[in-house]
Amino acid sequence: MSERRAMSKRRAAISLEARCRAPRKIRTSIPEMVPVRRRIERTRLTAAPREATVPFGAISRVIFATSSSQLSSAVSSAVSSALSFALTSAHPPAVLAETQLGPGVAAVLLLTTLVIVPPCLALAVRAIGNWSVHGNAVIGWMRFATYFYIHYFHRARVEGLERLPRTVGAEGLIVVSTHVAGLDPVAIQTIMPHWIRWMMSAEMMLPALGPLWRLQRVIPVCFDARDAAALKAAIAHVQAGGTLGIFPEGAIERPSRQLRPFSGGLRLILARTKAPVIVCIIDPGKPCDSAYAALLTPTRPTIRILTVVEPGPNGHTKDTSERIFALMREATGWPINEAPPEEADRATVDRNLRAYLAGSSSTE
Repeated sequence: MSERRAMSKRRAAISLEARCRAPRKIRTSIPEMVPVRRRIERTRLTAAPREATVPFGAISRVIFATSSSQLSSAVSSAVSSALSFALTSAHPPAVLAETQLGPGVAAVLLLTTLVIVPPCLALAVRAIGNWSVHGNAVIGWMRFATYFYIHYFHRARVEGLERLPRTVGAEGLIVVSTHVAGLDPVAIQTIMPHWIRWMMSAEMMLPALGPLWRLQRVIPVCFDARDAAALKAAIAHVQAGGTLGIFPEGAIERPSRQLRPFSGGLRLILARTKAPVIVCIIDPGKPCDSAYAALLTPTRPTIRILTVVEPGPNGHTKDTSERIFALMREATGWPINEAPPEEADRATVDRNLRAYLAGSSSTE
C-alpha cells in the first residue's frame, strides 16, 4: 500500500511537458499519458506561424545600388531577408523543429532554392529569346508574341523561306521589301531569325510608342537634309555586321498594289556596303485605309521571299537598285505609280523626332 501511494505522488509531480518527454517505456506503462501527448502534438502542429513581411526594402536596395560595395551588402541583406521570410512564412519554427531533416538541412535547401533557381530561370528565358532572334533576347520574345498574332490572327502566308540565310556574316545583311501596311516590319521580323533594324518615317513614330522605337533602335527618316545622319547610321550598322530593313518606296502604297519608284537612299547604302540583299514582296490581301487600321482587321497577307542578291567582288553595282525594282515589278505585275508622294507633315515630323531623340539621350 505504501508503494502505491508513493507512485501516485510521483505521477502527480511530473509536469505535463515532462510526461511528454518521458521514455517510451514509462509512457507505454502509463495509459493516461498517451492522449495527453497527442493533444500537445496537435497543438504544436497547428500553432500559427509568426507574422512575416516580404523583404521589399532589401530588394529595392539591390536594384538601386550605385557601387559594388553597396551591391554586395544589399545582396547579402536580401538573401538573409528572403531566407528569413521563407522560413517564417512557409515553415513555422515549431513545425520545422519536428521535421526529420532538421532546421539546418531545411535552411540549406531553401537557401539553394532562393539563390540558384531564379538565376537559372533568368538564364533559360534569355537563352530561349536568343534562340528566337540571334543576339537579342528581348526582340526574340517579342517575335514569339507577334508570330501568333501575324500568322493566326491575320492568317499570313509565307513563300520562299528556304531562301533565307541562316547566318549573317561580317558584311551584314539588307532586307528590302514593298510597303503595303503599318505591320510590314512586324510581319517580316516574324520570319527572320535575325534582329532587323528598320529605317522608318519619323512621321509615323508616335511618341506614345517611344519605348518600342528605342528598343528596336529605329532609324528615323525625315525626308530632308537630316536624312544624311540617318543614312550614315544605316551604313555603319550594316558594316558592323547588322541586319538593316528598308522600304525603298518611302511610303505605304496608295492605292494598293501599285509600285512606287525607289528613293535614292537604297542606292547610296548599296554603294557603301557589300551586304547581301534579301528581296521581299508583301501582298496586302485585304487592304486597309490607314497604317494602323490593320491592327484589328485580319488582312490575310502573303509574304514572298523572291531572291537574295549577292554583291560582286567589289560590292554592288550602280544598277543594283534598278535590278531589284525590276524583280519586284516582274514578280507582282503591279503597275508603277508615278504620282509624287504626299508631303510629310513637318510639325509632326519635328515633334516625333524630338520625342525620340530626347528619350534616347535619357536612356544612355
